[in-house]
Amino acid sequence: MSKRYTLLLTFISILFFALYGMLCFYSRLSTDDYFFISDVRSHGIITGVTSQYMEWCGRYAATFVMDVLFYFLDTSQKWYFLWPAFTMFLLLTGTYNLVGSLAHQLKFGISRITRLLLSSSFVMLLFFSSVDIGETWIWYCALTSYLWSITAFIWACSFIFGNYKKSTSIISASLCFIYVGGSSEVYSVIYGVLLLVFMVYRYKKYNDLKLFVKDPLIQRMLIPYCVLGIAFIIFLIAPGNYLRDQLFPEHQIGNTLFITAKSIIKFAVLYIPFRLVYIIAFAVPFLIAGNLLNSKRTINLPFGLFFKRTSVLFLSLTLLFFLIVAYVMVETGPPRIWFILSFLFSSYTASVCFYAAYSGFIDETRITILKKGSLVVAIIVLSYNLWNQSRICPKYAAAHDARVEYITELNKKITKDTVINLEPLPSSGMVYSSEIKADTNHFTNKELRLGYDLKFHVVCNPEQ
Repeated sequence: MSKRYTLLLTFISILFFALYGMLCFYSRLSTDDYFFISDVRSHGIITGVTSQYMEWCGRYAATFVMDVLFYFLDTSQKWYFLWPAFTMFLLLTGTYNLVGSLAHQLKFGISRITRLLLSSSFVMLLFFSSVDIGETWIWYCALTSYLWSITAFIWACSFIFGNYKKSTSIISASLCFIYVGGSSEVYSVIYGVLLLVFMVYRYKKYNDLKLFVKDPLIQRMLIPYCVLGIAFIIFLIAPGNYLRDQLFPEHQIGNTLFITAKSIIKFAVLYIPFRLVYIIAFAVPFLIAGNLLNSKRTINLPFGLFFKRTSVLFLSLTLLFFLIVAYVMVETGPPRIWFILSFLFSSYTASVCFYAAYSGFIDETRITILKKGSLVVAIIVLSYNLWNQSRICPKYAAAHDARVEYITELNKKITKDTVINLEPLPSSGMVYSSEIKADTNHFTNKELRLGYDLKFHVVCNPEQ
């Protein structure tokens, strides 16, 4: 990459991390956070994880990490901003490591600054590809089940494909897969199928079982893959999963297919078209990287065939995801669970862009035009969001803090059960909102009451 382009990409990355840092700083506890804080406060970490496993959900790994966080910080907001910030650090460094590992496997020579900029570009693409940024990236209790799951998967792949000792690679990847298998059932299935497809591809390359087993990559992958399976089985047999399943409507094949069809329409009409601007803004650096390595090409697969195979894989995994969610949840699923689609979509987009330039499918002239256009679009997108969120988030955080101060002070004075009507919070922007409802029986109202041990009920009804 040219020095000028590198500097501009660095500037764009700085804008993004300034935006994300601001979102972290103004993030606040909300809804389910309060429930888990109350739970770990009452039962402790181990009993909290055990009770969740036995009575609600089998996500033992995600629950454990989450409970450790809530056990030490409770409702004190002071240090919570470090949680999403630390998560971003893990994701960025894991992606940086994976880029280096893939470059090692494909015998590409990539400088550290190029690896860092490609990692930042991927993270930015993933961030803006999310269905709901606040719910996925900023909501404290959701991070361990979804974003941490993807981060652990990225780290596991970097250990498998990287230039490490065999023992280091197997042990490190296995530890990552223990977390992956114990954090999200749907995500684990997608990872398992994806890795299985890769192993089948390697087997077809050799078409001989002995040669297949002797493949260094397969030797690094088999044990971690089995560990992932065992971790997932431990997750799956949790009694809490079956108790929770009773709360969902009856599972029916016809209804599953109908919900899947709705999900496909939502994905095609409401998701992809609105992400095209982010592809232009943040996927073009992969074109540039592919073009730089075009002269040292070691893979001669035609772009058309590469595009066809990756598209079939992406669409197949997307369809599998929709079918699983439709059957298990009997609905299209909340935005946070759709985050795996954002990951698949971003990975697919980055791969196609890289190979389009690497294979010579896109010529130098078009790449130059796209490069200039993407820089302009990226700066506009990030500058606007940075300016817009700097107006919204501080007001939300101040109103949230004022509400917390008001109800905690009131809790010292009120001695009998009553209902307190709170002023509504302003828009939270990209930050996940802690707003409650006008019904005291709504789960958000109950959870706020649990978090602060309130002696009274709370509602938010602007009409009264």
